[in-house]
Amino acid sequence: MQEPHIDLTFILIYLSPFLLLLPSKWVNKQFRKQRVSIKVVDVVTPVLILMNHVFSMLITGSSYLPYLFIAAAVIGILLTSYFTFKLKRLSMIKCLRVWWRYVFICALILHIYLGIIMLL
Repeated sequence: MQEPHIDLTFILIYLSPFLLLLPSKWVNKQFRKQRVSIKVVDVVTPVLILMNHVFSMLITGSSYLPYLFIAAAVIGILLTSYFTFKLKRLSMIKCLRVWWRYVFICALILHIYLGIIMLL
C-alpha cells in the first residue's frame, strides 16, 4: 500500500460527489418542470463510480471497480428474482430504477470506506 500525501487534490476528489449532491433540490425541481423522471442521484452515480476508481488507484494502487461491479450484478440478480417470484410482476423500468439507487448506495459506501483508508 502506498503512503499518499494528503493534499488538496485528494480532498477535492473525495468531496466532489458530495458537492454535486448539494444543489439536489433545485435540480430535482428543474427535472420535474421538464417532466423528466430522474433524480440528482441518478446523475451523480456515474461520477461517483469514476471518482471511486480514481481515488482507489491513488490510495491503494489498485482499482476497486471489479468489486463494485460484482456487488451491482448480485444486487441486480436479487432484485429481478424478488420482482419476478415474490411480486409476480417484473417491470424493467422499476427494477432498473431501484437497482441504480442500490448501486449508488454501494458506490457511496465504497467512497466513504476509501476516505477512511485515506485518513488511516
